[in-house]
Amino acid sequence: MKVLVTGGSGRIGRYVVRDLIQAGHQVTSVDLVPAAVPGVWSLIVDLTDAGQVFQALAHSQSEAVIHLGAWSGDHIVPPTRTYGDNVCGTFKLFQACADLGVRRVVWASTHHVYGVIKAPPVYVPIDEAHPLRPATAYALSKVACEQAADYFVAQWGLEILSLRFLGVRPPSQLDADIKRMLQDPGSHPQLLWTRMDARDAATVCRLAVEAEEVEPGPYNITGRLVVLDQDSADLVRRYFGDQTEIREGLIGRLSPLSCARAEKVFGYRPQYDWSVYQRYPEED
Repeated sequence: MKVLVTGGSGRIGRYVVRDLIQAGHQVTSVDLVPAAVPGVWSLIVDLTDAGQVFQALAHSQSEAVIHLGAWSGDHIVPPTRTYGDNVCGTFKLFQACADLGVRRVVWASTHHVYGVIKAPPVYVPIDEAHPLRPATAYALSKVACEQAADYFVAQWGLEILSLRFLGVRPPSQLDADIKRMLQDPGSHPQLLWTRMDARDAATVCRLAVEAEEVEPGPYNITGRLVVLDQDSADLVRRYFGDQTEIREGLIGRLSPLSCARAEKVFGYRPQYDWSVYQRYPEED
């Protein structure tokens, strides 16, 4: 399959490109900088320019798109640009796919749409029906992009899967990240004590592209377990208190962000369950 990957030089994108190539797909990497994976065909493209987006997609003759190109959080550029670039680039990519007949699009949304950066979750495990409460320009941009995805699904028949990622890190960063969390579990509770290896993120992107039948819409994507040696429910009680309802299904160290839908629809199951006791360093 011919697959175009936007943000192919990014922290997730480079793993996605490598995984697709290893699986036998023909990949075009699109980014503002050259491809990070040697030998892959790459194009330098500004996603906010509709002409560049259309030409890149047409020239590559891609059959599917994995869209990771965006500002990956707040405080990288001013909020107006975070929101404007993310929404503008994503809409123009969806429109180019519609115009050229590319039906399958997998793209990176975020668990920040649930508002946990500012307030405890309403309930856990968080599923895709949890209320959306965007509290930053970045989260708001992702909600707008998800709404745009719904529009292109309804009006153009695209199959767009919005992957709500949480805590994705390259393997080289995970060890230090876990050590910091072990020292102070309450420092960043909005990440739900869960981390995800970028290699697993790459696999799930490929599975979502390869699946014969999918259900368009949002999918939570993160690690299967909390990385600490504590029950998830105990962590939720300690750091969120009675503000968060603990529902059935949060058993043992299972992540408070439920990925059950992704597992059911396209077989997502992490291979790298990082924890305080388990490491999976990247091979050279």
